[in-house]
Amino acid sequence: MGQNVKMRYPGYFKEFKCIGGNCKDSCCIGWDIDIDKTTFRQYYKVQDKEMKRMFQKNVHNNEYCTSYDVDYGKVKLKGDKRCPFLDEENYCIIYSKLGEEYLSNVCTSFPRIINKIDGYYEMSLDVACHEAARILLLKEDGIKFEESEESLGKHIISSEIDTKSKKYNNSPIKYFKEIRALSIKILQNRKLNLSERLYILGDFINKLVDEINDNFNNVPKFIKKYNINLVNDCYEKNQLNYLIQIDFFKKMLELLNVSKKVDSRTFKEYTKQIIAGFNFDKNVEISKDSRLYIKAFEDYNEKFISNNSYIFENYLVNFIYNNIFPFTESESIFDGYIMLLTRYSFIRFYLVGKYLHNKEESKESIVEFIQVFSKTIEHHKSYLIDSLEYIKENEFDNMEFAKTLL
Repeated sequence: MGQNVKMRYPGYFKEFKCIGGNCKDSCCIGWDIDIDKTTFRQYYKVQDKEMKRMFQKNVHNNEYCTSYDVDYGKVKLKGDKRCPFLDEENYCIIYSKLGEEYLSNVCTSFPRIINKIDGYYEMSLDVACHEAARILLLKEDGIKFEESEESLGKHIISSEIDTKSKKYNNSPIKYFKEIRALSIKILQNRKLNLSERLYILGDFINKLVDEINDNFNNVPKFIKKYNINLVNDCYEKNQLNYLIQIDFFKKMLELLNVSKKVDSRTFKEYTKQIIAGFNFDKNVEISKDSRLYIKAFEDYNEKFISNNSYIFENYLVNFIYNNIFPFTESESIFDGYIMLLTRYSFIRFYLVGKYLHNKEESKESIVEFIQVFSKTIEHHKSYLIDSLEYIKENEFDNMEFAKTLL
């Protein structure tokens, strides 16, 4: 057993247990599989002759290695991007024949995400895992956080921040914990609907940018005194914004190039459904079907988002917690906000398109889509970077454009 460390984690974290072959969307299919140096060397010392032959055939050095603790080696996937160490029932034969200690750091850790913040190991789960998504998104009471001291096994630290470090004396990262705490508080304020919460979050981040630039030392006081209720009075919904969203995400779909650059068959099927649902395949001008689109968004908001807002709240809160929000994309905190909002709005765009096509919806199918979306988008090699570049090039990184995505 290793030495105990200070941990902080959402209450759902300890409920998770990998369900292996029973998983609807195995993490061992569709992704590159990295092997750390220690595990890589273990594989070439095994006594089991059959396993040794499999390792020699399917595990190789990674010439583009970025970290010995993560991707020193790679697994050679089958033609369908399936891990060669999966048996016919989608169970890992490394685990079943050699034991958990022979799993790589990546295979042991996923879907667990670990960040080290001011000495605390912050644990959470990635919604790209189907079972993790089911557990955390369906928490009707929301996500609450706990602390303890426990032993830490094999792990990978995604990000490490010491906010007291001198290098952050003139950086907003110095106030990372305070910024994140208020961001989560805003999104968990159920007195407001989700769009109102997201607008207030944007207002907070936008004004915080000004405060950082004008009076950096006043930031803690600004965060403490920020009044959520005053902002709410300034937000008004505009139905025509749905048409702007459709036009924007139609362009984002072209940027994603699903048919050529996405491996997930499920995501490709979802994309076919929304193309049919929005009539994109008929090359009809968006303005001609404006009534249909506006009614679809309004109906979906009323029937499914309002009644299941906790699902989207949990998605957003979990994302903020495990992605070092608002420093998700860069040190520009508004970039972090606009990309969080883009993710949420892109999810809703897909869900509305599916609803137009299928004429039905359930909270289970919402969860399943968010999981597939996250597995596809968050783990895409370049799409999020390309998306942010597109947003900045077109000067969409401002509160006026943010309003159109709400």
